[in-house]
Amino acid sequence: MITPQSMEALWAGIPGQQYTPSNGTEGEVFLDEWCRNCARDKSMREGAPLEDCDDNERCDIIAASYRGEAKEWVYGSDGQPKCTAYHALGMPAPYRCAATGDMFPGVEGGAA
Repeated sequence: MITPQSMEALWAGIPGQQYTPSNGTEGEVFLDEWCRNCARDKSMREGAPLEDCDDNERCDIIAASYRGEAKEWVYGSDGQPKCTAYHALGMPAPYRCAATGDMFPGVEGGAA
């Protein structure tokens, strides 16, 4: 839980809205809850030096969050912030068929 239960009702009405931590402490709580348990970023998860990580071992969402541009950080329907790109450590990577077209071309991650 990142936000206090007393605030859940306030945020529950806006699921999908971008989440931006209000201060550094709240940001650290979010990183502890999500990023340090995610398979996407070796540096955050294991403490490996960032320069020793390959491109596929770094999550650019973390850097985007410091610019207020982490579109994947949103409020869930329960009023708690979450990362929509979270990939639990040890779980198989999501499969994406290269032969299947995108439903939303032009949207970030979609075909142009």
